[in-house]
Amino acid sequence: MRAGDSRGEELRDDRVLVVSLMELDIGDTVFVSVDIQPRARMPWTEQNLLDDYREEQFTLGELNQAVDHFFDVMLPAAEAVSKFARQRGIPRVFVHWSRKAIGDFSIVGDEPRPHDGFDVQPDDCVIAKTEMDAFPSSNLAEILSGLGRRTLLMVGGHTRGCLGQTAKSAITHGYRCVLVREASFDCSHLRWPKGIEEVAYDHVVSLAELLRY
Repeated sequence: MRAGDSRGEELRDDRVLVVSLMELDIGDTVFVSVDIQPRARMPWTEQNLLDDYREEQFTLGELNQAVDHFFDVMLPAAEAVSKFARQRGIPRVFVHWSRKAIGDFSIVGDEPRPHDGFDVQPDDCVIAKTEMDAFPSSNLAEILSGLGRRTLLMVGGHTRGCLGQTAKSAITHGYRCVLVREASFDCSHLRWPKGIEEVAYDHVVSLAELLRY
């Protein structure tokens, strides 16, 4: 069932469809995190506002709501999904921006890497990409093909950027995409749910629903 199909779904958080009926085949699933990297919690102000955000006419309110969501909601949820995957023996793939592509002042550290709270292990796959869509700009397609699994359990952002573009490509490649709602984010909190709706995810689930498995 796609996210746009109303059967078996309920509307939560005003605009985000959450599928309450889902079967998750653990043996056919790969955990994929997109662009969750170490960040400093820095509020947006008129002084540090990016030119791109000014052009998009984002307000400081919606941008700072997104910052709060990133740290207070998204990070704990993404860590929980990552831990769930590890405990269930689901392969984990962490996709992040390469050094060349980093431009966000809030990203911490000289070496790009996944969020430290994921506790990345030697048998996890860590992939650097150079464009929003990880499929043409990294070896993600080869990694997934080698794993031989067709369901992607996805977290990350932006919902209308890197996460969304990568999910759309995954769907065109024949993958079944499941998004954990709370474990996703966007630069604008108003744009966050719209980005979810624009991707034809097979399922959009809450963290609580996922952890029932």
